[in-house]
Order: sequence, then structure tokens, then C-alpha cells
Amino acid sequence: MLNMSKLMHQINKDLAADLVKKVDNFLFDCDGVLWHSGHPIAGCVEAVQKLKKLGKRIFYVTNNSSKTRQQVVEKCQKMGYPAEQDSIICTAYVSALYLKSMNFTGKVYVVGNPSMAKEFDQLGINHVGIGPDHFPDNVKSFDDIVHYQMSWKPDPEVSAVLVGFDPHHNYMKMMKAATYAKNRNNLFLATNEDPFLPTQSEICIPGTGSIVSSIKYPSRREPHVIGKPGTAMFDLLHEIHGLEAEKSIMIGDSLNTDIAMAVNCNLKSLLVLTGVDGLQQVEEHQNSDNQHTRSIVPDYYIDSFGHFGQFIPQP
Repeated sequence: MLNMSKLMHQINKDLAADLVKKVDNFLFDCDGVLWHSGHPIAGCVEAVQKLKKLGKRIFYVTNNSSKTRQQVVEKCQKMGYPAEQDSIICTAYVSALYLKSMNFTGKVYVVGNPSMAKEFDQLGINHVGIGPDHFPDNVKSFDDIVHYQMSWKPDPEVSAVLVGFDPHHNYMKMMKAATYAKNRNNLFLATNEDPFLPTQSEICIPGTGSIVSSIKYPSRREPHVIGKPGTAMFDLLHEIHGLEAEKSIMIGDSLNTDIAMAVNCNLKSLLVLTGVDGLQQVEEHQNSDNQHTRSIVPDYYIDSFGHFGQFIPQP
């Protein structure tokens, strides 16, 4: 039995109809909510299409930094989800926009991927670090590694560090990023701190949070996190598209990112049980000794957003 320290409702036909009537803006997390490994979750495409036909505004709000907005559009459209570039709020883009909005003129050391580079290039932000960065073949022993690293000279033009998803992350990049981040005069940013990627496989795929941890521990600094659960992504939607919190709902699978962002931004929230967290994690939050953790509980929950679609009135 769940401890209902914060009232949470299981979606039924009446609640769904009430939400559809009162909510204008539907914000979706993607992985674990709308698809698994690029395959749409049953019924979700049809549910989102119904909302679109009813005149609801659809936004895709993802911590995934491995794709540009255009790449997310293409992925959505390939599966049948209605999407255009303005409806995509991803951390690669928002991170670049964050630096642009503060008139950043230095160079960014990026632990990241080509999609992040593309978003930076489009906004004219100077950056370095993306791609493989290996030790030379003759550097093999621990003493050789230490000697090689000690001979490295930091780039004096670098005045910010941004950490996102990087499939080439290694000890060399860890050292460089931590060195720049250790300098308190430099910005230290992270796209997100998601610990792992939601999959239906037994394989555990480490998320960006694993990479961030390898840099924040040696640098002894906490980064400013651009993505969920911070408010920057909804702030952008409010500024550019005029979204109001009381007319918006966040649909997600993670308490600590999706639902926490909803709480931080005063949005309604719906937890779907197709991804990271389930009712056991909700109960743990409700019974936590930490007051903030106890607040990170969704307003509503449902097994799958595909099931929600069954309650949406026909357009």
C-alpha cells in the first residue's frame, strides 16, 4: 500500500478527459516514455497524434545530448510522432543557447559528441575536445601515463567545461576536463546527470551522469546542470513559445529528472511505468526522511502513455 503523503492519482477515463480539457501543452520525455531503443511503445504514436489533432501543443523535452534538434525531428517523424524543430527541446541545443544567451566569448572544452558540436557551430560558439583523445602507443606503464599527462599544457583560451554524452570518454579526457573544471574562474556545465539509459535489455548502459561523476569528483566541483531536473528547458519554452505552467503537463518515466523538473517548474506531472521508475520508487520517495525527496512524486501515473491514449476523446 502506497503512503499517500502526496496525493497521486491513477489515470482513468474521467481524469484523462479532465486533463485533456484543461491542459494545452503536453511535454514528453522520449526514451522510456514514447519509445524503447528507437521502437515506439505500443499505442503511444496514436495517443500523441490524437492530442495533436485536438489542437494540443506537443513538445519533446529530452536530456539526450547525442542528437541535434533536427535529428530528433527525423527520429520522431520516422516513428510517426508529429514533430518539427521548434517542438524539440534537447540538451545539445539548450546548452549552446545557454552560453549564447550569456554572451560567452571564450572557448569551451566539451566532453561530448558531434551533435553537440553541430549545435555549437550553428550558434558560433568556439569549442574543443570532441572526438577520440588517446594516449600515444608508446605510453603504456602508469609512470608513462603520469609523465605524459604532466607534460600537457591547458589551453589558456578555455573558460568553460561542458560535459555531455561522449562514447570516447577516457582517462585522458577526464584529466583535461577536471583540470579546466577545477579552475573556479571557469564555467562548469553538464547537460544532465542521468545515471543510465532506460532499456528493456539486461545490459546496463551508463548515462551521462556516469561521465559527469568522473569529472566532478576529481575537480571537487558541482556542475550547473542544463537539463532536467533544472528549470532551463521549461524556461526556454516559456520564453519562446509562451507556455504557462498551469496549462502544461510533463510526462516522464523518471522521478529524479522528469517529475522533479515538473515540481521545480510548478507543472502538472504524469509518471508512466514503461521506463526508469515504478511504484516502488514512488513509495521510497514518499517515505523519505528528506522533505525535498518527498515532494518529488507525480500528480498522476499510468502503466503506459499508450493506455492514456485509449481515454482521449476522438478528435
